[in-house]
Amino acid sequence: MDQVATRCRAATNLQGTKNGALLDDEKAQDSLAYQQAERRVVWKIDLLLMPILTTSFGIQYWDKAILSSASIFGIIKDLGLSTTSPEGVVSTLRYSTANSAFYWGYIVAVLPFAILLQRFPIAKALSLIIFFWGVTVILTVVVTDYKGLIVQRVFLGLLESCVSPGFVVITGMFYKKSEQATRLGIWYSATGIFSMLSGLVNFGLGHAGGSLHPWKYMYLFAGAFTIVWASVVFYFIPDSPQTSHRWFNEEERAILARRSRESMIGAIGPTKFKWNHAREAVTDIKLYIFFLQGAAIYVCNGGVTAFGARIVSSFGYSSLTTIVILIPGGAFTCVSIYLFSWLSDKYKNITTYLIPISCIPVLVGSLVIWLASWQHRGVPLFGYYLLPTFGAPYVLVLASSAVNVAGSTKKAIAAGAIFVGYNVGNIVAPYLVLTPEKPIHYRTTWISIIICMGITSVLSLILRLVLIRENRRRDALQGSGESNEAINVIEQRQEELDLTDGENKSFRYSL
Repeated sequence: MDQVATRCRAATNLQGTKNGALLDDEKAQDSLAYQQAERRVVWKIDLLLMPILTTSFGIQYWDKAILSSASIFGIIKDLGLSTTSPEGVVSTLRYSTANSAFYWGYIVAVLPFAILLQRFPIAKALSLIIFFWGVTVILTVVVTDYKGLIVQRVFLGLLESCVSPGFVVITGMFYKKSEQATRLGIWYSATGIFSMLSGLVNFGLGHAGGSLHPWKYMYLFAGAFTIVWASVVFYFIPDSPQTSHRWFNEEERAILARRSRESMIGAIGPTKFKWNHAREAVTDIKLYIFFLQGAAIYVCNGGVTAFGARIVSSFGYSSLTTIVILIPGGAFTCVSIYLFSWLSDKYKNITTYLIPISCIPVLVGSLVIWLASWQHRGVPLFGYYLLPTFGAPYVLVLASSAVNVAGSTKKAIAAGAIFVGYNVGNIVAPYLVLTPEKPIHYRTTWISIIICMGITSVLSLILRLVLIRENRRRDALQGSGESNEAINVIEQRQEELDLTDGENKSFRYSL
């Protein structure tokens, strides 16, 4: 009997082993099937969102940056954007103020928009705002003086401030943490793409005849294109993964919901403002670092966008040649953003190292323009081509914020903080380009940029130390008794609970 029992037990164990093996095979097949289905969904998201977000962000850049091209096609004279002292010294202070005025409106509206966009269907809200800013761009042609341009620029900044925080929210809705840096890089690289495209268009419009000055045709064309594009945003972009019935079937929407839970990004779609999120945001050092980095990086924009055309023309190029010769700078922007955002997604926990590395080309470009001889125009021109790469560290800051801040309201405030910093930098930047310093190669401009790139780099390393310390503290707490069951509950209910990264102790920060 004992032998029979032994054989029975052995047979049972063998059967159990076989059953277990079968279950493991089924799980493996299910996992493989899910991975394949998820890849198809991600590809579908990319095909739907990336072209629209990239084009929309490029239009935003184009509409605000037309002033730079217009500056060498008569707008400064027509609207009285420069003054001449009794001693004969020409001042472009009014032109600097006109550039900064866009960011006065932007800085006022960006945080309210970041919060409001989580309360309303985001695509519908964005498309409506895009329509109105297209109208505002067209109305530039009826402006007759300096004061009128200031008003137009303020309103344009108010309206365009919705795009960046809105697109960060959309990217967070549809992509996992490990996918976000690359996607942020894709749509943000539109600044480079559209600086090239707008250069070609503005070159053509600069030859336009007719009763209007060339700079007016630039505004009419860009504004009309923006108005048409608003309808594209309205029709194609879903308000959230849950409301994406037009483009995703039920199975695909289930995959989107699971992806959001796995990334622990917090609630998706319209939500209420949460005061506990806001209180945590105010006391979180990360948000202050992101703010300061945004401000420091965008001090570069004075020498690139606001005064880029005028600085390059001072190397000895004509107006039309300057427009064409600025085009390769956009290619440098695209390549640098693609490269660093790809590296950030490809390799884990290196973003805070990549930010200082991505600042190096900007430092080199500033030094070359400042210190090299301008007798050979190609040398300072090459230095100028390196400057637009400042978009790369900015995208990395956006990516770091997107993956290291959780909770709907807190994420909105974090995005708003970065864009407030972006505006501070842009407001200051034009005043650091001093026209009388042309004989000494605009020294103040390049010294300012060098200092700001250094600040950005140091802050990135400080952030890394802060995140490492917090991750270690959480690991210690978890090891001392936090149950895996509680962690699983949080992960499964993250969308419902909408916890911040401070409240969710299972959250780990990406370096």
